[in-house]
Amino acid sequence: MKIGIISDTHITHPAACTIPDWVCEAFAGVSIIVHAGDVEHPEYLEALKSIAPVYAVRGNCDHNALSTPESLSLEIGCGLLTAAHRASVARQALSKQSRVMVYGHTHISVISDEGGLLVINPGSPNHPRGGLPASVAVLEVNGDEIHAELKVQP
Repeated sequence: MKIGIISDTHITHPAACTIPDWVCEAFAGVSIIVHAGDVEHPEYLEALKSIAPVYAVRGNCDHNALSTPESLSLEIGCGLLTAAHRASVARQALSKQSRVMVYGHTHISVISDEGGLLVINPGSPNHPRGGLPASVAVLEVNGDEIHAELKVQP
């Protein structure tokens, strides 16, 4: 199973709800997409659904525009993927079955292994920070093996 992971798109106008080609290419063949918040415009989630089903959490800039939960956990075959916009909220939502933690908010991409917990912040495809390139992430689950990779804007 392949899972596309995106965050902090900060789309503020419906005309900007087109998914960039490089993100479409990065998400080619994914089974689902997880958006870790700060969508801002719900039509962007609809655009992502043209690629795969979307699960999203509410970011601090989403206000009341989206009826998304603060955190979510999804079964990924070898355990749970737990997501929230802020890392502290995601950590509080973790369970013993969580194998992957996804968060956003910082706009700074990171993939790290914390003793069996794979932690992913996909960065931002539109507003990266820290001198990093625009990015998303792709998680691959093969049985009990999990692997994540950042996909950056060329």
